[in-house]
Amino acid sequence: MFWGIRLPSLWMFSLIAVAGLLGAGYLILSRGADTSTGGQLSRREATIARAGASNIASFFQVFGPSVVVLSQLSSMESLGTETLEDMDTFVDQWRDIGLVGGVVLTDRNGVVQLNSNALRTSDIGASLADRDYFVWAKGKSKEGEYFIGQPVVSRLGATKDQIIVPVAASVYQNKAFVGVISASVKLKPLTERYLGLIKISERTSVYLLSEQGEPLYSNSGSQTLSDNLKKALSTTKEGGQLRAEGQSIAYSPVSLGSQNWLLIVSSPIGEVSSIPFYIRQVAVLLSVSLTTLTLGVYVSRQSQKRKSRQIRP
Repeated sequence: MFWGIRLPSLWMFSLIAVAGLLGAGYLILSRGADTSTGGQLSRREATIARAGASNIASFFQVFGPSVVVLSQLSSMESLGTETLEDMDTFVDQWRDIGLVGGVVLTDRNGVVQLNSNALRTSDIGASLADRDYFVWAKGKSKEGEYFIGQPVVSRLGATKDQIIVPVAASVYQNKAFVGVISASVKLKPLTERYLGLIKISERTSVYLLSEQGEPLYSNSGSQTLSDNLKKALSTTKEGGQLRAEGQSIAYSPVSLGSQNWLLIVSSPIGEVSSIPFYIRQVAVLLSVSLTTLTLGVYVSRQSQKRKSRQIRP
């Protein structure tokens, strides 16, 4: 549901983690071709399933602290001109990545007071008091923590009627809860960015399911899974491999706080294309590395900005 964080060292930790992921990926990919086509296919699918799951989780592990930094700026307590300017700056920092739709600030009752988004539309007054992240913020949150909400249909702003993943942090004034900062991550661009390349052949299917088993993403025309596959996947919450209906299937949980999505990679048995697989895998690893670098720099700058405001006379 949430993590305690130490902002100054978080982005460096993320970079080290990504470096480890790159190194592990290189070792795996350089081990050579397996003599067993079925075994080779299964191992490759398991590798890319784990990599895809790690990529998505890593994004939120960096994005969440950036929302915390924003929530702790002194301007968030005043609801003045400077507040909206800081929110606009946050949105502008993420504009080029194309994954963040906007950010809203609510009062202690969950009513939206300020809204900054990519389209610069002002959409306020809506109540978000029923959202899981607001319930968490009002009842269980602590300063410096963030919450990744369940995927929902956005009610306002540039992402209205789109499926988003809210990432929220509480706003406190003299240790009293006064509202919530919530940033929206657009689910479709997020999944296309991190999952679009993880396939072994043109007939590889990639699925992302919510904790409730609802489809969040599919690279094929259909988002439905066969009954046999659903039954096989329902027997375990851990990652693994299986074969069903002529398909080699690998699956891995995507851990996001208290919720776990499920990433599934399925390919027809016998279809192995070594070179395209290596190229795609390296592209995925480089993508998450560059994104983490960018987000780490942003978190560091925002943290320094907050510190300078605190010591300003």
